[in-house]
Amino acid sequence: MTLEMYLADLLVGLGGTMAINGIGFVAGFAIGTMLGFALTSRHWWLRVLARAYVEVIRNTPFLVQAMLLVAVFGTLRIRIDPMMLGVLAITLYTAAYAAEIVRGGLAVVHRGQRDAARALGLGRLKTLRLIVVPQTLPFVIPAGTNLLATVIKESSVLSALAVAELTYAGQVVIARTFDVFGVWAIVGSLYLILVLSLIGLATLLERRMTWTLEARNRPTPPPMTQGRSKWRILR
Repeated sequence: MTLEMYLADLLVGLGGTMAINGIGFVAGFAIGTMLGFALTSRHWWLRVLARAYVEVIRNTPFLVQAMLLVAVFGTLRIRIDPMMLGVLAITLYTAAYAAEIVRGGLAVVHRGQRDAARALGLGRLKTLRLIVVPQTLPFVIPAGTNLLATVIKESSVLSALAVAELTYAGQVVIARTFDVFGVWAIVGSLYLILVLSLIGLATLLERRMTWTLEARNRPTPPPMTQGRSKWRILR
């Protein structure tokens, strides 16, 4: 059988990679946002707990974290689908790095701006929506895109846990065709296309946001004096 006959299997694996990374990244970034606020909290115990989690996850290999999850569920005798295990591993991994991204974005906004918003009677939600978020997004989007690209590439190690993603599909096809070079060339190309597409979309979004912010911050020109009114004043 030729390699082209197994291309559908590789595309199914690509869909699995997109699914586990999409769900895990969104969930992880949501948790990371809360951790980012905890890192900048005025309560020391929140900062300590958040910092401890971030440092543990960031300074241990992703494969070891996934293996520990397998051991935990095995010890508790809880059966979990490999895809759900992959999503959970990516969620926990993404949360730690997203926390630092959000913390860095919040550092862009000076605390005095929040105090001024409270002095004007704005609540926390309005302060976040009108003051904090518009200033942090230009920082968060590029860093978040780089994180997503890294997570997609790191997720390939989940093939060791029989997670039905692209690398695992490549291993299955190699076992059937014995075409090692051809299969890995296609797998690498699919990863490259996926990551470059995400970076391109993020670049377009970043430019769109930059144009919008520049348009909002551009001073409004004074109204032009109409010719007839000016003629009357001269007369």
